[in-house]
Amino acid sequence: MDESKATASRQRPSSTDLEPAAHQRQLRAYVQTPEYKAASREITVAVVLMKVHDAALLRSARTLLARRADGKRPPLRLPKPHLLPGGRIPDWWMSTINASYAGIWRAIPAPGPELRLGGPNDPLVQEVAKQARLLQASRAGYQGRDSLYEAYQPDGTHGGGEPVPPIPGLNPETSRRANLALGRGSGIRIQPSRLEEAGQLHTDYFAVWDRSRAYAAAVLALLRART
Repeated sequence: MDESKATASRQRPSSTDLEPAAHQRQLRAYVQTPEYKAASREITVAVVLMKVHDAALLRSARTLLARRADGKRPPLRLPKPHLLPGGRIPDWWMSTINASYAGIWRAIPAPGPELRLGGPNDPLVQEVAKQARLLQASRAGYQGRDSLYEAYQPDGTHGGGEPVPPIPGLNPETSRRANLALGRGSGIRIQPSRLEEAGQLHTDYFAVWDRSRAYAAAVLALLRART
């Protein structure tokens, strides 16, 4: 992925000694070139493959830790990345991986097994538990993102306006979901009272990939120390 980004960066028109308008014209022309489209697809492919491998890494780390905590031998085969045979990377497959997040949400472990390999004050145990909690926060961010939004009537200012009135006979949360599902109002926004929460959920949601690698590293460090 880094190599693909570096190639795209080298091909991208430079703003040095160019007026902003001229630079924008060059950029608009550049994004229509075969070179840009090829570099863009290479980056997209690299990102998707990273997600697939990170999800497999997390499943493997969870499996190894659970079996060791139960006093069992490592499995003969660890979870593998879910790749198409022949190394094919069609657009529909990439869309499926992006939509499902490569199954990473099902692979997120709960804290606990590491405590059977050391005391709660053991730094290695604490690190595994910490990374597991962070992964749980990422899943909460993923699951809670839809609860942030509401249907509203814009008033012409940025994000301003009033939420659509609740539906009589429904509790506030059911009414909020029904208003969105029915397409009431002429806009959708994050509820103003939950903007700070939305920022944290967004951060947790997209941090899942970094956290999956950190969890795997913490698990391996713990297991190596117990061999």
